[in-house]
Amino acid sequence: EDHNTLEFSVDLQADKKQIARALKQMYGIEALKVNTLIRPDGRKKAYIRLRPKHDALDVANKIGIL
Repeated sequence: EDHNTLEFSVDLQADKKQIARALKQMYGIEALKVNTLIRPDGRKKAYIRLRPKHDALDVANKIGIL
């Protein structure tokens, strides 16, 4: 919330550009920055920082995360 960031589980093969492109195609939202990590259990997570014109809480409500 403080950092205007959303967190998603993504495919292991997805790179940062693909994740940002998918976010824009699916939800019409532009990412400012994408960080990824592979968890010890083998799943990949993406932390997507949104541009200031998008609010993470509003976006989460819109796409049904909250």
